[in-house]
Amino acid sequence: MNAALWGGLALWLWLPALHAEAIPASSQAIEPWGDAASGDGLTPRFLRWLADQSGLQLKQDTRPLPRLIEDLKAGRDALALITASPERDAFGLELCRPTDIRLSVVYRRGDREWQSGDFKHRPVGILRGTHTLDAFLAQSGAASVLVNDMRQGIGMLRVGRLDAMMCVRPGCGHVLRQLSTPSDHWAEWTISREPMAVYVSRAHPLAHDAAALDRLKSACVSPAGRAKMAELLARYD
Repeated sequence: MNAALWGGLALWLWLPALHAEAIPASSQAIEPWGDAASGDGLTPRFLRWLADQSGLQLKQDTRPLPRLIEDLKAGRDALALITASPERDAFGLELCRPTDIRLSVVYRRGDREWQSGDFKHRPVGILRGTHTLDAFLAQSGAASVLVNDMRQGIGMLRVGRLDAMMCVRPGCGHVLRQLSTPSDHWAEWTISREPMAVYVSRAHPLAHDAAALDRLKSACVSPAGRAKMAELLARYD
């Protein structure tokens, strides 16, 4: 039997097992998408809802984004909700885009709204490892200060160690509400929006189960799917 026939036979044997065994899925360990300590977060809750609607079981984990990407490429993870990009089409099937992230910079409100030139030479908190604000930094002349997370950055902004802080929603609103006092009044400089997509690894058997993929996609784009994501965004932002 040639390699193509062996591959087809193996796939035919694997597909029924998808409904009997838990499918591996991971969330990125970035607030509010996933918390490695608790295993909870926006992503595991949304993926669990998708699986429930589609008759699938999930085995979920939370890990750093670079490792999640490598596991998707290798097929060790089957399902993920991550930022959409053309490069990820090479190893992932995009099913839907249930939400997006909104990038901005938060600063203390004054007599007027800031313009781009007002950030020049001012210390602005940037999440360590991200390059999504590189163009803003180059254009505005702001001084980048790397921080570990939004909680640390907003705390530094409140005590005057930063003049502005990178704000990623969902997540930023929740942190601002937790750390701010009634005397804190914030303004935002909006930068961009980036879509989030549900991907299925091309290297996992789930990618070849057309019926399961159709159920996942249908659930994601349905009114109930939009309502579920809106509920989670309200909870986590």
